[in-house]
Amino acid sequence: MKLFSSCKVKKIIIITSVSVATAMLVISLIAFILIQSYINKMNLVAIDNNDSVNIIPNAEADIIEDDLSSLNKNNQVLDTEDYDILEDEEATAFTDDLQKDIDLVEERIRANMEEAKTPIMEDKDVQNILLIGSDTRVTGEKGRSDAMIIISLNEKTKSITATSIMRDIYLHIPGKGNNRINAAYAFGGADLLMDTIKQNLKIEVNRYVSIDFYAFIDVINELGGVNIEVSEKEMSIINNSVNNMNILTGEEGQHQLLEPGLHLLNGKQALEYARIRKVGNSDFERTARQRRVLEQVFDGIKDLDLIELNDLANVILPQVTTNLTKGEIFSLILGLPSYRNYDLQELRIPIDGSYTNMRIKGMAVLNIDFNKNINEIRYKIYQENKE
Repeated sequence: MKLFSSCKVKKIIIITSVSVATAMLVISLIAFILIQSYINKMNLVAIDNNDSVNIIPNAEADIIEDDLSSLNKNNQVLDTEDYDILEDEEATAFTDDLQKDIDLVEERIRANMEEAKTPIMEDKDVQNILLIGSDTRVTGEKGRSDAMIIISLNEKTKSITATSIMRDIYLHIPGKGNNRINAAYAFGGADLLMDTIKQNLKIEVNRYVSIDFYAFIDVINELGGVNIEVSEKEMSIINNSVNNMNILTGEEGQHQLLEPGLHLLNGKQALEYARIRKVGNSDFERTARQRRVLEQVFDGIKDLDLIELNDLANVILPQVTTNLTKGEIFSLILGLPSYRNYDLQELRIPIDGSYTNMRIKGMAVLNIDFNKNINEIRYKIYQENKE
């Protein structure tokens, strides 16, 4: 009798184990198929392949989108009309001093590129993914990197670092000479932009996710908007920009803010808020706005249930281009539950006190201290001790 009972118990255990294993296999298979269907919605490109990017000829990449005045040797604004009142001798001296400053900047860039003692920083526990917001609002328009943010996942420190890269940073673009960093994307797409960041800031960046303006709008709308405090000047620019966009979509007069204050911005409004340059300290406050919106997007995604996540994925993924492999995307998706508990920190390059404004080749640029910025970005992302 005892032998019979023992055999019966073993049989039950075996059947239960097989049933659990089968159920787990079925669940895993369903999850695999579901994730695979998400991945197939994305525009996957092979590593080192930029076929999907419209490259801008060199002559068109020197795009001046600002109206900043020239700067004198003391980094003070020198208006165009001031040139007319300079005596010939003073004007010559000013030009000579300015050229010396430019030569010094070029030499510092050369030295940074040839600096052998600063190897490219990489860590198996850290993954850097370059998020590129491209200016491709009109079909067929040549794309430019309007926003560049490095998302760094550090499994060791359980942290996510969002590093905004100012697009006016003057540096060396491999194979193209010295220029503003946003020209790298225009010259050679995401691969050249990643290589430019890698060679100048000495960190490994070989994966990217590119998203255009319409996709950004859809993300915000799917999340139900973002809560942003809007000033009167910001409101005016948002309304004008949104109205210009509405002309293209036949929605004139829609989505206008009526007064400054805290607003739940929709996709169009949030996009134009994130693109504001002419309020505050130019690109510096612009990148702060971008990080502000991005932080709310992260928080919004954390609170979505499975059905809402599915709806968001179906809308957004077809508009995403990336060189992440399917295996890497699987890993990131499976890691989402743990990423919710990671600390989120922000960084802007260049950091305060590490740059000067200049005008080179007719462009308003940022001349940065490479050592200070390299030390800071490596410390924030990798927790490497500062020199």
